[in-house]
Formats: sequence, C-alpha cells, structure tokens
Amino acid sequence: MCNEMYDYNPSNLTDREKILLSFLFSSSNTEEDINTLTCGLNIDKENENYILLLSCLGLKTDWQYFPKNIIANLEAIHKFRQAKNIFKINWLIEKIKILNQANISVMLLKGLALKYYYAKDYPRIMSDFDIAVPEEKYDKAIKLLVDDKSIYSGRSAAYHSEIESDGRRLEVHRWIFKNNGEKNTDIWERSQQINFFGTKVYVMCPQDMFIHQLDNRCKDIFNGVFRNRRINWIFDCRNIYRFFDKFDIQEMYSRAEQFCSLYSVRYMLPAFSEIFPDLIDKTEIETKFPYPQKYNLWLKRNIRFGNLFIQYTENYVIKSNIGTVRLIDAILLNFSHYFVWRTEKFLSPFNFGFIKYCKENLNIDDIVEVWKKYISRLQIFNK
Repeated sequence: MCNEMYDYNPSNLTDREKILLSFLFSSSNTEEDINTLTCGLNIDKENENYILLLSCLGLKTDWQYFPKNIIANLEAIHKFRQAKNIFKINWLIEKIKILNQANISVMLLKGLALKYYYAKDYPRIMSDFDIAVPEEKYDKAIKLLVDDKSIYSGRSAAYHSEIESDGRRLEVHRWIFKNNGEKNTDIWERSQQINFFGTKVYVMCPQDMFIHQLDNRCKDIFNGVFRNRRINWIFDCRNIYRFFDKFDIQEMYSRAEQFCSLYSVRYMLPAFSEIFPDLIDKTEIETKFPYPQKYNLWLKRNIRFGNLFIQYTENYVIKSNIGTVRLIDAILLNFSHYFVWRTEKFLSPFNFGFIKYCKENLNIDDIVEVWKKYISRLQIFNK
C-alpha cells in the first residue's frame, strides 16, 4: 500500500532529485551538494530522466566538482540522446511540411513544445511526438500523413491517431485537452507561431502550456506511469514558469475551468509549490484556487479506475477521458480479473452481454454503480 500511495504523491521526490532541480535553476553549487547528487550513482540502474538532467547540470557548470570517473559516461549519454532525437526529428519535419503545404495549422504538444521552445537547452527522452491540428481539419490531416511506408493506428481515433515508421511514432491529436476541453476557447488565438526547422508551427501560451502539463502529468499518476517521470514534470513546469510575465493564480483558475482541468490542476499545483515555494505560495492556492465540487469523489474514483474521470459539470455529470467505451472496458477488466480470482473461471458470453448492456442502457455514473453491485453479487455468490 505504501508503494501505491507513493505513486499518487506528485511531490514525492528524493532529496537529491530536489537538489538537482534547484541547481538546474540556480547559478551556484557546492562540492558537497554535487557529491550528494553523484555519491553511489549507478548509471545503469538509476532513473534515466535523472541521469539525463544530471548530465545537463554537468555541462551547465563545466563539470565543476563532478567526479572524473562519471563525466565521460554522462557526456556520452547526453550526446547519444541528442543524436537519437535528431534521427527522429528529420522524419517529423517532413510530416509537418506536408501539413504546412496543405495550409493545416500544427501545434507542438508535450515534449516537443518543451524541447524546442520552453526548455530548448535541455535534451529529453521522447519516445514519440505529439502534435494537434484544428478539429475540422483532422480527417484531412490523417489522410495526408499516412503513406505506404507508415503504419496507421486509429484505435483512439476519437481522440488521436498514431502513425509509425521505422521506430518513429507520431500522435496526431484531434483535441489538445481531454474530451475536447478547449472547445469554444481562444487557445489557438493565444498560441505563438514559431519556426521549427524551416516549418511553421504553434506552441501554447505559457498559461495554457502550464495547465496542459499539469493535466497530463496528473493523468500519468492515475495511469500508473508517473514514478519514473516524477522529476520531469517539475522540471518542465519550472521551465514554462520562466516565460510568465506574471503568474496570476486567478487567471490560472479561469483557464483551467475553461479546459475542464480544474480537478487535475488543483491536484498538481500544491506539489509544484512544495518544491518551489518562492514561486507559488500555497496559501494563495488555498484562497484563490478553491477545491472544485466533489473533488474527493473525483480523486477516489480516479485512484480506483485510472484517469477516466475529468470533472463534474454544473449538472454534476462526469466527463470521461476518451468515452464511455473505455470506462466500460476498464470496469470489465477489473470485473473479469476479480471473477477469475474468485472462481477460476472466465465467462466470455456474460462479459460480452455486460458490455452490450452498458453501451446501450447506461451512462458513466450508472456504470460505476453497476460495477459496485456486480462485485457485491460475486462476493455473495462465492461464499
């Protein structure tokens, strides 16, 4: 249980991770603190993101106080990551040129926007690329990008599509925020156009980028992939923060509300404040960014089911991440695992019937209640 709760604490960094973050944004360090960062360091077993940021610190400080026996390894890791990204980027540039020629706007998301605008002096691990196009041009963009050398996956086409080629993967997003949270907002108008290796692309304004980053990392927590990325989100948000003319928490609340991200931002913001208390005051968060209605229920359900609930609307209706089908699949998966564990049987016809019934007759809130009732029945049945 302790390990599980560790994963749900976004500010749960080790001491040396906190020291590393502070040094990356300061102009001085001591030999004692560098020793803290490198003592007992096993490059082969350490979190790769920590190692990569440590190499950035070494280059930034001209390796002052770093043990000589690890400098060569850290330099090699830094260069390798840069070279690997360049190999992938060349393919991405060709794809963006196709969209530029078709007059389809392209917005860089997540690591791309961070690497090539908000934190361009630092290498990062990018397993794939994320871009967004205007929703009305989404279908046209997919047709243009898929060729005979690409593998196309439309498994999440309601939200995004994946295009792969020789180990390179591009996710083209129909929506920037989950469930089209940015609909009817000015997110594209507030974005900034930049030159991206000879192509024209957009990046979100600092306020929107900050919210998007918090929202996505919150998703990682509930999807169980946060632990190895725990230092990255703080580092990325700190870089975005540098672009604020003024951090206005009330504006942050207003934008998060427009993007249907109040719950996730409220969950992550105090953690950022805990690491950088001089930038955002926790007291200000409490007074100017109040907990949304039914916040505890949102938190409980996301921990239980994964990142499937975004927030309640004014009518107390739950919005799902990708849709009812994904929620049904998650519930069914848990249900099936439970059933196999209790009876060592798997009744496929019953499960298919359960899916069909949910799709045709139930909304998301109802499905949660059905899930509870079915669990109860199994417990009685198997006594």
